Parts: sequence; structure tokens; C-alpha cells
Amino acid sequence: MKNRPAVGATVAAMGMFLGMQSATTANTIMFATYFNQASMSGVVQMIGFLPMVIFIPFIKKLVNKFGKKEASVAGTILSLVGGAIMLVFPTIESRDTGLIVYLVGLVLFGIGLGVYTCVSWAMMGDAIDYNEWKFGTREEGTVYSLHSFFRKLAQGVGPSAVIFIMGVLGYVEELGTIGQSPETAKNMCWLVAGLYMFSAVLQFIGIAFVYNLDKKTVETMNKELEEKRAK
Repeated sequence: MKNRPAVGATVAAMGMFLGMQSATTANTIMFATYFNQASMSGVVQMIGFLPMVIFIPFIKKLVNKFGKKEASVAGTILSLVGGAIMLVFPTIESRDTGLIVYLVGLVLFGIGLGVYTCVSWAMMGDAIDYNEWKFGTREEGTVYSLHSFFRKLAQGVGPSAVIFIMGVLGYVEELGTIGQSPETAKNMCWLVAGLYMFSAVLQFIGIAFVYNLDKKTVETMNKELEEKRAK
């Protein structure tokens, strides 16, 4: 708990999985009940993930120029914009127009998420260095294990929590995807948009406010650790 970078990166990762994994569950139901196109849900999810691939060839240059935290914060701000756009689509009467707005928000969310996805484990590496720098102990196993545990916890708890929320919002499993009321179908839209927004907010909080290793601090930390090890 004293290792702020590890806590911040873990909060961001939990936000990513709580939002993304949970939204995947609700997204399938939304397309089946609201858009009446259940087969499109997988294609749309793929569209949301594809922008992440864009950053793979450029991530090293981005990190070298701006820093891992700085680049990730910029990405989470873009994800927040995407989440805000997705919150608009349930208010649009035309479902075709609403789908286009939803896709625009999803693509922006995916682009923003792409930066953090590429550097998330590298940020944890810096968190381990931070532990050695501040407290004199290097605990790779403990830090990585706890980080992985909470990531998996979010992956497991998220979809289960969403199924419960869906029930609260009127979804009746026995009716299938074609027997739900129009109000329930609309509620699924709000749920999906809300989950993406929740994911972006939690990522932003974890990286921008808790994770405290900006580019300058990392350079200072690495320099002092090298000097310490040399001695």
C-alpha cells in the first residue's frame, strides 16, 4: 500500500477490466435487444479493440518523448471523451444514428486505451524500481502477484456484477433476447455506455492521481538506482 505507483497501476488495470469485460457481457444483450442485430456485437467489439494495435509500432517513440505516465494520461482523457460520447447515443431516437455515435465513442475509447495497454506492464516494472528506490527492498514477486490477482479479480467480478445489474434494470433471462421490453432494451444502452465511462474514469484516477512516476521522476529514480548499485 506504500507503493503508490503499484497501487495506481493496479487501480487503472482494474478499471480497464471492470469496464471492458463487463461491457462485453452487456454489449451482446444490448445489440440483441435494442438494435436487433446480435451478430454485430462481436464485430463492434473488434472495432473497439483494433485502434489499440495502432500504437504498437509507435509506443516506444511516444514513451521516449513524453513518458509512460504522460502518454497514458493523455490516452485516458481520450477514453473519457469516448465514454462521454457513448453516453449520448441512448438519447438519440434514430437507432442507425445512435449506432454511428456509439461506434465513434467506442473507437475513441479504444485509441485512448491503446496507449495504456501497451505500457501497463512497463509501468509495473517502474513500480518495482520505485519500491527499491524508496524503501530499499526489491519485491518483484509480491508486486506482480498482487497486481495480477486484482486484474483477475476484476475480470471475474465484473461480468457477474453486470448480470446482477441487468436484472435490476429489468432484464429477464427467461424471456431471451427477443422478449425484453423496450424500456429494458434502452436500459441496456445506458448500462453499456455507463460501464465504458466508469472504466475510463477509474483508469484516469489511477494513472493521473495515484501513479506518481512521471518521466522526470523515472529518470531521477533510474539514475540514483544505478549509482547505488554501482557502489
